[in-house]
Amino acid sequence: MERNDEKEKSEEPWTGRSVLGVAAAGAVAVAAGAFFLLLTIGDSSNNDPPAPPRRTMKAPGSGGKSISRDRFVEDPTNYFKIQRDKGRTAVVDRFQG
Repeated sequence: MERNDEKEKSEEPWTGRSVLGVAAAGAVAVAAGAFFLLLTIGDSSNNDPPAPPRRTMKAPGSGGKSISRDRFVEDPTNYFKIQRDKGRTAVVDRFQG
């Protein structure tokens, strides 16, 4: 009868294996998190100056939507031609950014 008890004990999972598995899964999760964190931070040695702020203005005849002031100043005649031919939403889409 003792042999059956010993056999049953040997078939029980070793609790150390469970702890080891949880620890390994945790280590993999931490490593993956660190990798993705470093990936999103990227190279911080970028010495380029920041881009100047974009200048915008309310588009004439658009009901208050804003467009790029620089693009409007470059070609105001084309702005009004597109507005007349295609409508105010088309011209606002064309002169943004």
